[in-house]
Amino acid sequence: MNTSNRYWMILLSAAVVFIVLSLIYMQWFAHDPTTPFEGPKLDPPSADFWLGTDHLGRDVSSRLIYATYLTLGLALLAVLLAMTAGTLLGMLAGYNVVPLLTPLILFVGQISIVFPVRMLPLLIITIFGNGPLGMVLSMAFSIWGQFFWLIHDETKALRGRGFIRAGFMLGSSKWGIVRLHILPHLLPTVVLLSTICFRTAIGVISTLSFLGIGISPPTPTWGSMIADGHPYIIQAWWTIVFPTLALACSILMVNSIGSKLEQRWKHADTSKLERRELGELNTTTSI
Repeated sequence: MNTSNRYWMILLSAAVVFIVLSLIYMQWFAHDPTTPFEGPKLDPPSADFWLGTDHLGRDVSSRLIYATYLTLGLALLAVLLAMTAGTLLGMLAGYNVVPLLTPLILFVGQISIVFPVRMLPLLIITIFGNGPLGMVLSMAFSIWGQFFWLIHDETKALRGRGFIRAGFMLGSSKWGIVRLHILPHLLPTVVLLSTICFRTAIGVISTLSFLGIGISPPTPTWGSMIADGHPYIIQAWWTIVFPTLALACSILMVNSIGSKLEQRWKHADTSKLERRELGELNTTTSI
């Protein structure tokens, strides 16, 4: 097993172990993450409360696991929504699949870059509220333009390539070319951009919750846990250290995944180029 495959096996195994252990903990050991415990406040880690309690007596470990699933889930949904909309509209406009709709799509894409990235979530939250739906929509609207313009430009650059012209000459429709030829070619770009946007979404969701304009209390998120714990960092370090570590580790893990994917695809592209040059050399030699 090479180094790359070993990395993905370790990553997958760690994810499975975390999910299984967290589900077991939530089923058999966890306390209600939103209900204060009638006992000592700011209690240090113990057998009853593995990561201690916060200033309201709530179990930090239960809140941390719930916040992990919620924060990562909201960020993932936002990225999937933005990726789907941005990629589809970017290819449609870039290849001019529906000429009548292309100006409208470009106009909508222009709107995505008019608003500052940090202000658009606030506007969407004001309209839809600061529940899970508002958070997902605010992040999706904030980042979908990155997918749209990158895919739009990449698609326009591919229009003149030989395999695209060959497909058109063989009778493929514009939508068929987009679906069968352009989309597979752009998948590495889409995936790499998704990892970047996923990291951004995690950070923005946590920041909004830290500022008090994210998910409403008492529902826990990493940002709200850090905000609640930071006044007690001296006497109750566990209330802020564990959610901060979870946030930092998740962002570092996403960065690592993105870097590994980029290296893998760069190596694949280099191998394809070397094989193409070797084929051309053999052809020249035989002639």
